[in-house]
Amino acid sequence: MGQLDGRTALVTGAAQGERASLGASFAKALAAEGANVVLADLKDTSDVAAEITKMSNSGGGRTLCVKADVSNETSVQEMVAKAIDEFGSLEILVNNAALGSNIPPIPVTEMTVEQWDELMSVNVRGAFLCAKAVVPQMQKQKYGKIINIGSTTMMTGLINRLHYTTAKGAILAMTRSLAAELGPDGIRVNTFAYGLITSDLSEKDFAENPAKLAGMLDARALGTHVRAEDLDGSIVFLASPASDSMTGQVHIINAGEYYY
Repeated sequence: MGQLDGRTALVTGAAQGERASLGASFAKALAAEGANVVLADLKDTSDVAAEITKMSNSGGGRTLCVKADVSNETSVQEMVAKAIDEFGSLEILVNNAALGSNIPPIPVTEMTVEQWDELMSVNVRGAFLCAKAVVPQMQKQKYGKIINIGSTTMMTGLINRLHYTTAKGAILAMTRSLAAELGPDGIRVNTFAYGLITSDLSEKDFAENPAKLAGMLDARALGTHVRAEDLDGSIVFLASPASDSMTGQVHIINAGEYYY
């Protein structure tokens, strides 16, 4: 039996992308533990669903693909309603949809209000709307797990990406506030943060810039890469009963990267 048998997880930003595709990786990890998984994204998620279906013979859960814009409240409400209609419950939300840290660098003096607002509408408003939409069902169940995806940049900062790091800081504050508010309802809320994830594209970047790779590895106590699959155990832990006594916390995976 899987740790998540009979449970339903909603993963936003679940499409397969060019980089690490963490949402897709999270969805597959949860399905491997028996969860039914709702794959939500503006992009097509059918390829991720097909991979999970292949796993179903060895205990993977069922899937539902939903096209959704997390910055739009109506779209989010429809997404959650479809999830509940399909599976009858909703125990887990992985708030993963976001404009990533790989966006072009923009000095604060050149950042436009439109660029600021666009990122905030997805990375902060989107997480808020998704949490707001799933809470009534979780309150009814007297149980739920909300996993907000953060970044170690919320503690270190990131040059020329003020909007991104500010948004990740807001995610941490959101986690702490929701944990306090929703704890009496049996709803656990935590942030899962990680450092730079090595993907096929970043491997190419490192090949062109060996000094960048050396600097990253030297700053890590373990001196190793962190890849998408290295996060699977943590996402399952945060979604499973094993973390039922944990709320309002930050769970970090970064190979022991230390900051000055």
